[in-house]
Amino acid sequence: MAAIINDTNVNYTLYYNLINTLADYCAQHPSVTAVGNEDLTDFDERAFPSYPVVNINVLTTRFRETTTDYEMEIVIADKYKVKNNESDGRTNEIDVPYYGTDDKVDIWANTLGITNDITAFLQRGIQGFDINSDINCQQFYQRFDNGLAGWIIGFILTTHNDKNRCLFELYPN
Repeated sequence: MAAIINDTNVNYTLYYNLINTLADYCAQHPSVTAVGNEDLTDFDERAFPSYPVVNINVLTTRFRETTTDYEMEIVIADKYKVKNNESDGRTNEIDVPYYGTDDKVDIWANTLGITNDITAFLQRGIQGFDINSDINCQQFYQRFDNGLAGWIIGFILTTHNDKNRCLFELYPN
């Protein structure tokens, strides 16, 4: 697990700082091989060189008096395959006549473990981030055209925002 990030001088209200911090941490997870920040339609079309992958999206942002709330959606996914590794084509389209011929249950278990690690770190490992909502996890399988299974995680991430009005002069003399 990565060390606690104590740099409270970082302005996490800045979009780049938020995304880069999340992406850097996710990339350090021993099970994650790629991290992206793309619209889900683009994520749907992309083939990654290896799996599992994490995709970070900010859906909405709300500025409050001293904080900024980000509605986050993080996809953690792996490419599913039939257990004898004879998947068909780019989309891994398969006929599953009975339970147990593919590895989607294994993927759900592994990617949910990654989900727990990442959200636990966000809740306790970064001074400056707070998760101020339940963490909603929705599993998926065959939702995307690229043969992925995993979890879509949704939560509200809150950061400090002092709204420093001394950065520039709004009303010149």
